Amino acid sequence: MARKQQEISGVFEKNPGTGVWYIRYRVAGKSVRKRIGTRAAAVECLNKVRLINITGQGVVAKSARERTLTQDEIDGSKHHGVTVGQLCADYLSHIQDPANPRRPSDQVNPPQRLRAIGEAFGDRSALSVMPYEVEDWLKSLGKKPGTLNRYRSTFSSVYRYARERAKISINPVRETMQFKVQLPNPRWLQPDEEKTLRSVLDGWIEDCPEHHRLTRLFLRCHPIELTVALGTGMRKGNQYAIRWDEHVDFPGRAFHLPPTMTKTGKPQTIPMIDDVFEALQELRKIQREIAEIQAEGKSSEKAAQRMVADGRVFNISENREWWAAALAEAKIEKFRWHDLRHTFASRLVEAGANMKVVQEACGHASITMTARYAHVSNKTLHDAMSLLNRNKQAVPSAA
Repeated sequence: MARKQQEISGVFEKNPGTGVWYIRYRVAGKSVRKRIGTRAAAVECLNKVRLINITGQGVVAKSARERTLTQDEIDGSKHHGVTVGQLCADYLSHIQDPANPRRPSDQVNPPQRLRAIGEAFGDRSALSVMPYEVEDWLKSLGKKPGTLNRYRSTFSSVYRYARERAKISINPVRETMQFKVQLPNPRWLQPDEEKTLRSVLDGWIEDCPEHHRLTRLFLRCHPIELTVALGTGMRKGNQYAIRWDEHVDFPGRAFHLPPTMTKTGKPQTIPMIDDVFEALQELRKIQREIAEIQAEGKSSEKAAQRMVADGRVFNISENREWWAAALAEAKIEKFRWHDLRHTFASRLVEAGANMKVVQEACGHASITMTARYAHVSNKTLHDAMSLLNRNKQAVPSAA
């Protein structure tokens, strides 16, 4: 028979049998309860609190979200201590390493976030950073909750990567809370809005002088970008990162996205409908014309600086400028590029596709996620509910 563990004051299992242990103690007249994990870790953490209370060498956490640190942990080693800046540099090298199978497809935003983290904490000992400091810094950025969560995730990844390589044993960022994100109201592109939007884009092309050849070609790409978005439901980052040789399969009429480009971490195949196939064929012709003009080296148009032929399907990597201008001219309000993905899913549902098909098309990990994107129009809902009208209900035939 197993020997019963000796009870230790201040160490307890909140829900018996779960294996998750807590500690309880008082500091500055306040009772603090912290979730630790294993029983051994809880005992060790409580002993650390008691040692600091006796010696005065360190800081005892005054809340569940703070961390108890000895003086050595606060100061770090003068000769062997590691700074946040060093950890950021290590993590940046990791995510930019071409040989890294988990190398993120987004090579723009993470480095920007790392620079911001380095500017704020770069010269600090990584051991000295407290959770409340991380949270206060995030709040000071003045960005939207979703963006703050991405900064938090990057900061936490820096510490996690360092822990995996035994450079540090803590992660203060994990002890901070995620910011609550208020999801926007569902929005998708109505047929009349799409017609107006395409009319605006066509107008730009018609109004562009013939001798501005590169600019005209640049403008001709925009309707194609819109067609691909509405015809594939592809995420914006993926759409502007796909490459002709690696991801586009014309014979198979599909796009093949590797695990590094999907949120599920699994490869995804996106069928290429006729509209998208024809649009991409047109885009290849446009790119050939662009290459010929650029080879001449005589164009001084602003578009020449933005259109880089490096094997990507689209010559630009960011559409924010033209998209905002087109929406404004079309008088379409409160609409994001990502809402085209909502539109794609909604149109599939209204066309009769079941939710499992929509899930596969969107590359979602679960039906629950798909349900957030797929909405039916009021007319479709009205038509479905009309089946409940008494004069439309089936009447049993006479025997």
